[in-house]
Amino acid sequence: MKKFATTLSVLAVVISSLVATAAAEVKIASVNMSELHVMFYKRVDAENDLRKQVDAIREEITTRQEKVKALEQKLVGIQKQADPTLSEAAVKKLREQFSSVKNEYDAERQEYDTFVKRRQLAINDMRLRMSTLLAREMHEVVQAVAAEEGVDFVIDSSAISQTPGGRIFPYVKPSMDISEKVIKRLNADAPAGFDAQAELQKFRSAVQQGASEQPAQEETSTEAAPAPAAPAAE
Repeated sequence: MKKFATTLSVLAVVISSLVATAAAEVKIASVNMSELHVMFYKRVDAENDLRKQVDAIREEITTRQEKVKALEQKLVGIQKQADPTLSEAAVKKLREQFSSVKNEYDAERQEYDTFVKRRQLAINDMRLRMSTLLAREMHEVVQAVAAEEGVDFVIDSSAISQTPGGRIFPYVKPSMDISEKVIKRLNADAPAGFDAQAELQKFRSAVQQGASEQPAQEETSTEAAPAPAAPAAE
């Protein structure tokens, strides 16, 4: 029994020694993926393109919305013509006009609602694909730089924990960070005049002001004010 205990002790010492040796040989680096995303010139280009598409959709939504409102006003105008002194024939004619315009209104309103919903889904899909492609390219560059640096693990120093306002890695040694090398490669083909640091400063300023966790991504909702409901027939 004593011999078995001694053997276990020796094994424990050996295992501890191996773990310590392995740990000493493992090289860990860090990157701030949130800041890399903000500083990546392709992110700016992609968001500008998305914004243009959203603006075009909003214009079409406004046009459709105005058409629906015009029909609503036409219905109101027909209602205002109603008068107790009108003949039965005149009242019948007004009702027929109201019914015809109401049918047109209902069709336009349904088409308007469907258009807005479909365009919103399309914008959400474009935004998702944009984020996915950017993330994939950033990860590929991180992996390439890590391989060149002989890094075994790369951690994301911007990773958020479940604790409100907390981070998974509260502290990361600055000398471990390879973000500068990664962003330099990501922006190797950036257009002249692109200022990654200026983009980063805007991001940090917005975070300090509590504006948004992702201030670089502006609102791209296609939602417009809903068209008014048509008045009921009297």
